[in-house]
Amino acid sequence: MKSQRLPFENRWTNGERAWQWHCELERLGVSTVRTMFAEHVTHQSRRQAVVYDIPPEFVRDWLAFHDRNEARRQRLWQLSFAAAAIIALAVATAALLRT
Repeated sequence: MKSQRLPFENRWTNGERAWQWHCELERLGVSTVRTMFAEHVTHQSRRQAVVYDIPPEFVRDWLAFHDRNEARRQRLWQLSFAAAAIIALAVATAALLRT
């Protein structure tokens, strides 16, 4: 079976194992994984795994990937809103100048 390529940079492992870890974290969801990671950092930092057999470094990279994507979505939404506001202002100004 051909291994999938991860959507983020990962230095900890590759191939099928990394893809399985990625899928498991995706299945759990960002908020759950973030909570588990915080618990790991706070109370169990000597353990080698955060979720099942997934190392904390991989989880950290995965969370950073999701944080970057969320920031990108928010910037896109803000730019779309600003563009719509500028268009509405231009239309209102044109209508005012015609009267």
